[in-house]
Amino acid sequence: MSDNTSTPIEMRLSEVPGMPSPEMELTYVTAIPMNGSTFSQNQECRVGLNVPTDCFVDLKRAYMKFKINNTGAAPIFLDPLIGGAAVIDNWRVIGGTGALLEEVIHYNTFYAAMNANKNTDVVSTIHHLYEGASKRPGKAEKVETGTADLTGVGLTSITNAESRVITHRPQSAFFNADRYMPLGYTQGLTYISMTLAQNVTAFLTNSGTDAATYTISEVELHLPILKPGPEFGSMFRSAMSSGVPIQIHSVGVQNTQQAIPASTTGENTLTFSTRKRSVKSLVNALRLNTAITSSLANSVSGFVNCDISEMNFSVGGMRIPAQRIKVNTDANGKDAGELLANQQLALGHYSSDLRGICSIDARHNADPVETYLITDEKTSKEGGKALFSLDLESYNAAFAGKNLAGQGLPLVFHAQTGSKGIQNQATGAVLCDLYVIHDVVYVLDGMTWCNFSKLINHIKII
Repeated sequence: MSDNTSTPIEMRLSEVPGMPSPEMELTYVTAIPMNGSTFSQNQECRVGLNVPTDCFVDLKRAYMKFKINNTGAAPIFLDPLIGGAAVIDNWRVIGGTGALLEEVIHYNTFYAAMNANKNTDVVSTIHHLYEGASKRPGKAEKVETGTADLTGVGLTSITNAESRVITHRPQSAFFNADRYMPLGYTQGLTYISMTLAQNVTAFLTNSGTDAATYTISEVELHLPILKPGPEFGSMFRSAMSSGVPIQIHSVGVQNTQQAIPASTTGENTLTFSTRKRSVKSLVNALRLNTAITSSLANSVSGFVNCDISEMNFSVGGMRIPAQRIKVNTDANGKDAGELLANQQLALGHYSSDLRGICSIDARHNADPVETYLITDEKTSKEGGKALFSLDLESYNAAFAGKNLAGQGLPLVFHAQTGSKGIQNQATGAVLCDLYVIHDVVYVLDGMTWCNFSKLINHIKII
């Protein structure tokens, strides 16, 4: 109910809008690689965050551009969910003193897991134009044996000797922190390090052409720079010199891996290692191991379900949830809702009706195809969008997750796999990428940056 004693904002005709304090001047800087201009598979590309002295950088508004060049003899097709961003296998942010600020192994698969949990219209429009994601991202692609002809199914193709420019917003804790980064007040050059994926991992090809080669070039990182007035700059530097801690919070991710053996069914117990202080959620992405080294397969975003019928985790020696999450991939008695509910809880989407998932294909048809949980994937050889996730946050706030730093017991994934899972064959070993989503705090205390998630000291103040 509005306050009847106050003047409506529409009638406050003499009110002067307040000026921002402190006043900031916005400019843009384009950073380029420090170690070359053209990069190929397994190589490292380093891009320095060149922030002018006494300036902040708004990394939430930063974006990256690069050109993918098809150097092979046949067309290549970009990943259906993340397009050309699939070339980024590992992502790191290195501080000016050489210490590690952030590391995400299999960054491309984590980014695909996030895009799988976006509305189809977002992926097929915005991410198609940004990164070359498919115009039919809900379509299930093969994770084995390949497809005879991938043209005409919505995938973005790059013919031989041609290229495509990719625009990418980093899915990074350092780039999505809740404050401007005062990199213009620190000593040394902070830079990002991208290790590029193998040729056969980054792309799909038509069956009979299990080969792809590429390079990337014209790499740019566009940085919005905010320069405060000299008074604020002097005050901020004095505050840091006096030892007043500057705290910047974000949410990061750690990757740890295990494997489900080939030709197995029944109970699987996979032990993962993590010692994070505030674990918000767990996201387990399963991929066929042979698919990762085959361009015939959807290597990055081809998630499999191994015909899992029930699952839970052991966290610090306690089973969570105590009653296992039930799953049924069969058309008769299909049960995907509980798995999806826990997936949305883990990603913070559960309370939002605006959050969709990329799991409906051929929506223009009378009977669209649902591809979230693939039925009999051993026969179909198709990947879906299901992730095996768990929410561990007590309430929606910083530092409300599980403290695993002092736990003597590991993190364990318990799953009952079935006979219709793709793992139930001689070539069916499945890689489990467990992404541990956790709170991160960077502290600028007048001497160093600290990443409390790893207790590493970082960039010195000038």
